[in-house]
Amino acid sequence: MASATLSAVAGAFLSPLRDISLDKLIGYLWDYLSSSPTSSDEAENQQQLEDSLEALEEAKMNVKLMQSRIMRLFEKHKQNERVVGLHNKLKDVDYEIQDLESDMKYMELQKKVEEINKAAEADTTGQSSRGLKRLFGFYRPTAQSSEKKRRLSSSPQSLNLSPDADVVKKISSIINQINIIEARMKDEIKLEEWFEKIKLNGVYDPWEQHHLTQNKRVTTSSTNERKLYGRYCEIELLIEFLKEPNVNGKISVVPIVGMGGIGKTTLAQFIFSNTDIENHFDKKVWICVSEHFDRLRITKEMVDSLLIDNTSSLSVLCGATNNNLDLLERELKRQLTAKKFLLVLDDVWSDEWQQFIILLQSTQVEAVKIIVTCRDPKVLGSLDGGNRIVLKGLSDEDYWLFFVNCAFGNKNPDNYPQTLHDLGRLIVMKLKGSPLAAKTVGRLLGRSLTKKHWKDVLESDMWKLETDAYDIMPALALSYYHLPQHLQLCFTFCSVFPKDYVYDMDNLISMWIAHGYIHECRSSSKTVEDIGEGYCHELIAMCFFEGYSRSFKMHDLMHDLAQSVAHGEICIYEGGKGKKISSNVRHLCAQSLIDLGLMCKSNNLRTLVLYRVGDMCAFLNHGAFKRIRVLIVFDTNIQEFPDAIAHLKHLQYLDLKKTNIRSIPESLCDLYQLRVLKLPRLYTLPSLFHNLINLRECRLFQDTDETYNQERLVYHVQRVRGYVIAQLRNMNELRGALSIEGLENIDSRKEAMKGKLKEKCHIKDLDISWTDIGHDCKHDVQEEVLEGLQPHHNLEQLRIKGYAGFKPPSWLMTLALRRIELNKCKNWKNLPVGLGLLPSLQELNLIDIESITIEFDDSVTEMFPSLRWLQLRKATLSFEGLLSSSSSTSSSLTSTPGPRKLFPRLQHLIVEECNGVNGPWPLLSALETLKINACPGLQCHVPKCLQSLNSLTSLEIKGLKIETTDTVVQQQQVCLLPKLRAIEIECCQNMAVLLRVPSVENLSISKCSPVSLSALGHLSFLTYISLQEMEVTMEDQVTPKFPSLHTLELKKASLIFQNMSSSSSSSLSVATQNHCCFPRLTTLRILECHEVNGLQWPMFSVLTELCIRNSLGLDDQLPGCLNGLSSLSRLELTGAKIKTFPEDVMATLHPLWWLQLEDCPELISLEGLQALPSLKRLFITKCPKFKSWCMEGMIENKFLLPNLLGISIDSCENLESLPDWLSRLPVLKQLSIIQCPKFHSMPEGGLPSSLERLNIIGCDPGLMERCQREGSSEWQMIQHIPKQNYI
Repeated sequence: MASATLSAVAGAFLSPLRDISLDKLIGYLWDYLSSSPTSSDEAENQQQLEDSLEALEEAKMNVKLMQSRIMRLFEKHKQNERVVGLHNKLKDVDYEIQDLESDMKYMELQKKVEEINKAAEADTTGQSSRGLKRLFGFYRPTAQSSEKKRRLSSSPQSLNLSPDADVVKKISSIINQINIIEARMKDEIKLEEWFEKIKLNGVYDPWEQHHLTQNKRVTTSSTNERKLYGRYCEIELLIEFLKEPNVNGKISVVPIVGMGGIGKTTLAQFIFSNTDIENHFDKKVWICVSEHFDRLRITKEMVDSLLIDNTSSLSVLCGATNNNLDLLERELKRQLTAKKFLLVLDDVWSDEWQQFIILLQSTQVEAVKIIVTCRDPKVLGSLDGGNRIVLKGLSDEDYWLFFVNCAFGNKNPDNYPQTLHDLGRLIVMKLKGSPLAAKTVGRLLGRSLTKKHWKDVLESDMWKLETDAYDIMPALALSYYHLPQHLQLCFTFCSVFPKDYVYDMDNLISMWIAHGYIHECRSSSKTVEDIGEGYCHELIAMCFFEGYSRSFKMHDLMHDLAQSVAHGEICIYEGGKGKKISSNVRHLCAQSLIDLGLMCKSNNLRTLVLYRVGDMCAFLNHGAFKRIRVLIVFDTNIQEFPDAIAHLKHLQYLDLKKTNIRSIPESLCDLYQLRVLKLPRLYTLPSLFHNLINLRECRLFQDTDETYNQERLVYHVQRVRGYVIAQLRNMNELRGALSIEGLENIDSRKEAMKGKLKEKCHIKDLDISWTDIGHDCKHDVQEEVLEGLQPHHNLEQLRIKGYAGFKPPSWLMTLALRRIELNKCKNWKNLPVGLGLLPSLQELNLIDIESITIEFDDSVTEMFPSLRWLQLRKATLSFEGLLSSSSSTSSSLTSTPGPRKLFPRLQHLIVEECNGVNGPWPLLSALETLKINACPGLQCHVPKCLQSLNSLTSLEIKGLKIETTDTVVQQQQVCLLPKLRAIEIECCQNMAVLLRVPSVENLSISKCSPVSLSALGHLSFLTYISLQEMEVTMEDQVTPKFPSLHTLELKKASLIFQNMSSSSSSSLSVATQNHCCFPRLTTLRILECHEVNGLQWPMFSVLTELCIRNSLGLDDQLPGCLNGLSSLSRLELTGAKIKTFPEDVMATLHPLWWLQLEDCPELISLEGLQALPSLKRLFITKCPKFKSWCMEGMIENKFLLPNLLGISIDSCENLESLPDWLSRLPVLKQLSIIQCPKFHSMPEGGLPSSLERLNIIGCDPGLMERCQREGSSEWQMIQHIPKQNYI
């Protein structure tokens, strides 16, 4: 286990402990006392409770003092086991405090549910609720408690106690433990004072035998590395930055950020010593800042470094005044006058270093460049601009070379057996690209270059025990040490999941909340979820996590560190004989079936993650799990969930989505503290589902569309028990998005109001819909139901679908909506004026509405002031009241409606399948993107309606016949679009008028009349052209020039190059002329083009990427047409009738690194492959005749294909074996042979030692059996490969 192997590092840290506070518990108890009815029978318990509460008040300050004193004592003597014991005792007390807080909250929520349900029942039966008792904060059992709840009680030992007596007992236990810890703490402090006196009297140091050697890490500008591996891009960026002039001011900063041991210092050292940098700067200084920022020390070191050649000045400053900061700073300014200065601040841990920027700005220096290396980007503050360099692990190739150098040192690796290299590859896989890890383990391996020693290192992880300050684990532990306490807790908890687990940010935050790791600030408007997201971003920024956006991983070394500093509180149980589970475990992940007998001593578990369960009921009934806050089950064999779930009254996070349950028990509804619930698709919900009043997130995952339902709770109303709208009534803590479907199953406004949507203040996105089968529902009933579904005024997004009512709900204008969608609301005829006055409305979607009118008010000068997005699909739209005149209410498209502002900020307009859109086009001056698709009502208005859209950048027109009444005028109208950059045209007639925009850069045309490339030559800014399903021509008489074009895609097109000169006498001039057509064309894709006539390949001489797919018109030109494409780096051929690749053709393709051949029915061999020195990836797929490599030259020349990393051969029916030269490929890492049934043998020369992954799938069964049979010749040939897959 990591906790055992890393004990030397972990011993320097206490397990993380939250800031212990009794305030919340005391608050709960005072409320409990004030709300509890007094009686003569309970008077004694009440008095005991008051006495206990007073004692708890007295202990409040002591707890905080004890926590800080323990930390101070531990910092002095990290090996003091008594102090560690006190810390662990205090942590146990904290767990008890949390449990009692949870008990009190559970009682409060239980009572609240009962009172709400009583009120609802009284309302349903028409009874008055005025006679109900006032709502007490806590539950007190009564004779009416159900037998089932007594049977499921999670505290059987307290059945004979009243609630007061039980609470008093728990408080007494907490106070007694606090008093014991306080007494021991006083003894420890006295002992510490006594030891200090002994030490001061010079007798001896009582702790001397426990002191660890303090080997503090110090860096200099000199490096012990003979060579820097990789980092080529970073070096280039750094040198460029350091040599370029400063843009803003005379000081520029470049940060180098990354996790501990990733190589920040080494990179800075190589840059500092670079000859070009040496010559560029007048003065250079290297400062190791380290953990504790000392301005005086750093300033003195800077001055000393600048005066190293000036002994007279140096002697003055090194005298008695060497601690005079003012003198030092004045000398620093003098030395830097009119100089170019490079300063490296290595290993920075705080933002205090920025004091030197202020100092340097006050000097007369010519220019200053500062390199800052750090782990935490926060130390950069506002100075972290676009220059930041974030270091990740080295590439596989560079890392292997670096590892070999670390392990073998000055010795020649080739002089050692291959088995040593194979073991080295396996070790490298575990280091995950960390340079410092390679140095640590390399130094250990170098002690004995023997198979036995290397195998011991591989199997034991003994390298992690290295505790020198320059080793990897102490380096990572230093990052952990600098984390605040709450982040230590969050980071450590994450190691409950296995290595390589992908963490979802939202799920992880919810688990942290369940454990109380997130500190909620009452004075801030941020929610706990917002604060938790900040925690995640901090940990990612400091490289504790690897990833972006909403998901990430933890580096294996970080995972080891987290488990070690947890000191046994986190356990990943993998099964196996003799495996035990410590009684100290708080967070358990069981990857195999767990024996509950191992849990007999564990009674304080907080997290349980189960990959295999067995008897779920036995788990839930076991006492070890009664306190868990987080339960996750990944076992798909679970089909039923037992009633015993009610035992887990502390549970806040329950994830069952990976199970196959189809219903949940009623008893789950007793989990009043449940905040997050994730379930698979269920047949029904329990009738008491509404009791989960603390539920903030509920996800019902569907089999067909899991992604959609991850974002929202989809609730389908039915006329059956368990799915009525009233199930939602108490769930007012729900967050995010809610969809309510099947509203045809609600018959009245009163019934709809039982869902109490108006009280759900955290729902931001609401989707309500009637299904198609509900259209028989009367429109007046639907209007009443919609009125009863009034949401909270905080709602931001609303979607109404299938509504058959004639009018909008009265509450629509009372909301601060940002987005509205009306879908299939067939009878909704008018959008009221008030909708256009909503100040926050940014998006409006009108879909499948036969005819709708947007109403305007003459007295309003600005309508839809914030609208950015308007979508119209299958809708006939008109505007009423827009014009001040008394003419027709349907205004013309180009009429100017006076001084009013309509859609002043509209940027995106989509009009699809609309019969008519009558509106104020001239007012859409802010419009940036316009899509018109199959709108016959608009074809007479294009391009006239475009002429005023001066901000338009993207235009998409499909299925439109453009009328050509006055071509000259239309061209002038289109040319008045100065910002238009992208045009997409599909299925349009008379499109030529749209191709007169000189500023266009991206052009896509499909399913239109023939187009001539020559006719596009005037579009000199074009960078991308896509022509699909049409005829494309090019005439020799008019040679177009595309000076900016880099990508040309032709799909299902007929290519006709007419009268193109081809005589040999003029070939040179033709090549030159054609090259001028496409001087920058780097990517050419010809897809499914069956007719290609007269294509001249010399015009594509600068191509770097060529893709030809199923284009019969090019079969007679391949592979000869490739000859001379000397810049080509990527080639993909699909469906080509080629037999082989001649060496004379391949010899011209030196830069080619990617070769992909698919569905080539005639391909037999690759005889010219050896002529590709840059090739890295080779793919051969569905080539049934391919069986020969025909590359005898490979045997003679060991340097051919020196860069080939991966070979994949798939569905090649006649492939039987691999060539013998395969073993000579120096860097091959991946080999896949898939669905090749005749493939039956490995190459005689074996497989290369560099191979890391081997996939043999769907090949000869005998071969696959031999590969897996230990001792066979094939097994011996491949045993060094870490990852193997056979199916």
